[in-house]
Amino acid sequence: MCADLGALSVVNSKDFLKLAQTLVDTGARYGSFSVNEILGNMNTLALKHLPRMYNQVKVKVTCALGSNACLGIGVTCHSQSVGSDSCYILTAYQVECKQIKRYVLGIKDVDNRDSGDFIHQWVQNVLSEFVMSEIRTVYVTDCKVNSSAFSKAGTCLRCSACSLNSVVQSVLSKRTLQARNMHEVVELLNVAEELAGSSGIAKETFGSLEESCPPPCWNSVTDSLLLVHERYEQICEFYSRAKKLSIIQNLNKHLLSNLAAILAPVKQAVIDLSNERKPTLQLVLPTYVKLEKLFTSKANDAGVISKLCHLFLEALKENFKVDSAHKVAMILDPQQKLRPVPPYQHEEIVGKVCELINEVRDVVEEQEFEAPAKKPRQTSESSKASEDDGLAKSEVYDYLQEPLFQVTPDLFQYWSSVTQKHSKLAKLAFWLLAVPAVGARSECVNMCEQTLLIKRRRLLSTEETNKVMFLKSNML
Repeated sequence: MCADLGALSVVNSKDFLKLAQTLVDTGARYGSFSVNEILGNMNTLALKHLPRMYNQVKVKVTCALGSNACLGIGVTCHSQSVGSDSCYILTAYQVECKQIKRYVLGIKDVDNRDSGDFIHQWVQNVLSEFVMSEIRTVYVTDCKVNSSAFSKAGTCLRCSACSLNSVVQSVLSKRTLQARNMHEVVELLNVAEELAGSSGIAKETFGSLEESCPPPCWNSVTDSLLLVHERYEQICEFYSRAKKLSIIQNLNKHLLSNLAAILAPVKQAVIDLSNERKPTLQLVLPTYVKLEKLFTSKANDAGVISKLCHLFLEALKENFKVDSAHKVAMILDPQQKLRPVPPYQHEEIVGKVCELINEVRDVVEEQEFEAPAKKPRQTSESSKASEDDGLAKSEVYDYLQEPLFQVTPDLFQYWSSVTQKHSKLAKLAFWLLAVPAVGARSECVNMCEQTLLIKRRRLLSTEETNKVMFLKSNML
C-alpha cells in the first residue's frame, strides 16, 4: 500500500473482508496454517483472474465512451522513451460531469521498422474495440507518427510540446549554430550543460525549482540554460568557495540573460499547453501569436540575438502548425473568442466553426434516425442544409457579440450554463475542448518504464502486459 494507494480500495472491499474472515475462522477451527498453502502462488492466481477483470473494466470504459453526448472524442498516440527503448501510449479523452476524463486504451513497443500506416492500423484496431466507427475523432500525435495516415480517419494535430521542442532544437542545434558562425552561443550551451550536470550543484546550489513540470517530450538543453540563469548568483558563490572560477569566467552573462528572455516564455507556453486538469486546445493559436510577436520584437536587437530571433521565427512557422481545430477551439473560449487574431481572419475562422458544427450535427442525425425507405428530393435536402448553415452562423455571431469574460472561466461550466442558448456551439465545445494540445503526460514515463521492465524480464506476454497496464490506468 505504500507503493500503490490503490490497494486501499481492495482492502476495504466486501470480497476482501469476506476472504479475511474465512481465513480467521479456518484458523480458529483448525489451528495455525500458512496462507500461501491455502491461496497458492499469488502471481498465478492473479493471472487467472486477469482476463475476467480486464473484460469487466473494458465494458465500463466502452460504456463510458459510448455514452458520449456530442459523439466526439480526442485520441492521443504519443511515444515515450526510456533509455534506448520507447513505446506508444494510446489514450482517449472526453468530457464527463464537466471534467476531462481520460482512458488509456493500449500500449505498444516502438519498432523503427513500423510505418505510419502500421501505427495507424494498430490505433484503429484498438479503437474499434471501444468506440463506434461513426464517432468523430481528433488525433494528437508526436513527430514520429505519420499524420497523413491519421488524417484519413479524422482531424490529426501534432503535439504542441513536440512542435515547440522542434522549434528550439532546430535553432539551438550546434551544427546549425556553427554553420552560421554563432560560436559564442555554442560555447554558452556547452558551459550551461556542464554547470547543470555538475555533481552536487543541482541540490546544493540550484535548489528545487518550484514550478509545474513540462511534459516528457520537452527539451533539456533549454532547462539547463534557464536553470543556470536563474541560479547564477548562487553558482558564482559556490565556485568561488571552491576556488574554481575559470568555468564561471567562460560564461557569457549578457548572452545568457538575452537567451533566457527568449526561452523562458517558450518553456512557460509548453507548461501552459500541457496542463492536465484544464482544456488546452484553445491556447495553441494565441501561443503562436504571442511567440511570433516576441521573436519579431527582439529580431531588431543588435548582434547574435537578432540572428537567433530570425531563426526562431523561421522555425516557428515551419514546425508549429496551427490547424483549423485550434482556431475553432480558440473561439470557444469566452475570454478570447477572436481577440488574438487580426480582423481579416475572422470570417475564415467563423466559416470553420460552422463547418464543424455541421459535421457534429450530421453525425448526431445519422445516429438518431434510420435511413428513410424513399430517397428525399435533392431540393429539400439542399434547402434544409442551407437553412441549418444559416442557423449555425447566426448562433456563432450572437455568441461573438456577447462581451468577453474578464477572468478565466471554467469552460465546461460555462458551456453547461449556455447549452439552451447556444446548443450547437455547446455540443462542439464539449467535443473539441476535451482534446489536449499536448499528447504526452507526466505519468507516461512511469507507465513506459513498467511496460519495458516487464518486457525485459519476460514476466508476462505482450497481451498480458497490455491488460495489466489497462487495468492499472483505468480501474481507479
